[in-house]
Amino acid sequence: MQLSEVAKQTRLSVTLTVAAVGLFYRLYGMGRSLWIDEAWVANSVLADTWAGMFRYDAWLQTSPPLFLALVRLTVRTFGLSNVSLRVVPFLFSVLSAGLMWVLCRRVLSARFAVPAWALFVLSPLSITFSKTLKQFSAEILVTTAILLVEVLYVERPTRTRFGLILATVAIGPLLAYSVAFSLPGIILLVFLVGTERFWRAAIAAAVAGGMSVAVFVLQVLPNRSPSLNAYWANDSAGWIANAYSLVYQLPVPRPVLDNSLFGVGLGVLICAGMVLGWRKRVWTLALCGLPVVLLVICGTLSLYPMNERLGLFVLPCVVLICGISAELFGVTETVLVCGTLLAIAGSVAKQPLAAQNVPLEDMDSAMRFLRANVRSGDAVFVHASVSEDFKLYARMDGWSGDPARFGNTGWPCCPRGIAAEKGASREMDVRADIGRAVPDK
Repeated sequence: MQLSEVAKQTRLSVTLTVAAVGLFYRLYGMGRSLWIDEAWVANSVLADTWAGMFRYDAWLQTSPPLFLALVRLTVRTFGLSNVSLRVVPFLFSVLSAGLMWVLCRRVLSARFAVPAWALFVLSPLSITFSKTLKQFSAEILVTTAILLVEVLYVERPTRTRFGLILATVAIGPLLAYSVAFSLPGIILLVFLVGTERFWRAAIAAAVAGGMSVAVFVLQVLPNRSPSLNAYWANDSAGWIANAYSLVYQLPVPRPVLDNSLFGVGLGVLICAGMVLGWRKRVWTLALCGLPVVLLVICGTLSLYPMNERLGLFVLPCVVLICGISAELFGVTETVLVCGTLLAIAGSVAKQPLAAQNVPLEDMDSAMRFLRANVRSGDAVFVHASVSEDFKLYARMDGWSGDPARFGNTGWPCCPRGIAAEKGASREMDVRADIGRAVPDK
């Protein structure tokens, strides 16, 4: 067997292994109990009306409208369960993996495409939110789709591919608010590449701007509050630290990431790739780099929360920048294979199998306990921090006990109309809240 054939078989084996590991980790734990962030999304999806879903009375709605609508339709089709509530994020994650494979194969050579795809598929954060009822897997999908249509447009700026760009910028704001970081790159690309550049850029800007403004006015604005802004306010760690924090999305063991030598080496690799590829890959690097740069700038200026969840949408950009830099720098096949194996090992190490099916908040078990132990006339007090969980599972399990009494102190972010600031709930406040809800007999 020739060496090239051996390399192909090795890449195929690694690809199938990565796909199997990624799919297994995304499926395992789908049925575990939801935690509060998921519970309030679920309760809003279960609202009596569509208007009540988009503007949930109890909680500030931070999920995009199309994401909510798809989850609502899924639950109505398959019934209410932990799994059905998570089907949409799971499918978005699988679809983004498929689009990322196409993107890697168009941007990178075969031997670099497989390791890059492995970094994407095995990202522990991506896996976590692929089975969490939040919109973050949708944000990854939108970024991946935007990068793919941008690459296609650079290759051949036809009217058909321009139509794909318009479709992406029209649907994107409905599915992921993070699309705002990618829109400047799209408009710039259409303005500088191809024919009819001015008119195409004007049309793309009008569609993107119109959809973004409509979503902001109809969905974002009614769900804003000073409490939400205060909760997400972050102390900037500096632009270098903020930029490097994005690397923690990758399936690399934590001791390696924490090693300063790794950080310096990665920085040298990326900078060298940028220098070597400024002519060959200038558009791809620019389109991947611009959302990352905008995110880091906004995070450094405290205009956008620089945390692991809200920055996950740039995962495709980070992966491609690393892959392009490695290819331009001339990384050898042996290093690539070792790097891919390290990614698999790092993903498994960061996600112990025993922990994959352990819920953050086990309201399933709590409801079973209540059902077995609460008698008629007993007072059930629900702390404010788990009120949404209780409402969801009381509905899901058909709770028939006496009406619960809900606390009003100790809310996490972000109930509607209630100031819920970090560290605001003192022990005496909680005791007083319980006393008001459950008075002495």
